[in-house]
Amino acid sequence: MENNENNNTNNADAIAQRRRALAAALRDGGDVVVTPSGEVEFKEDAQDNGTTSIEVPAGKLAKGE
Repeated sequence: MENNENNNTNNADAIAQRRRALAAALRDGGDVVVTPSGEVEFKEDAQDNGTTSIEVPAGKLAKGE
């Protein structure tokens, strides 16, 4: 049971870390895309997964240039 709790904690930590990284990329004007399912991910991840994506114009989800 303890091993399962550790896995859940590690998974939650990884998810939280990814959310923070995506939020930072949005704030800093990094390359972030929205997939057809509505998920936000890094442009490189979408390309690696072969996922089509929509690029959000600058200033729409974060500070613009």
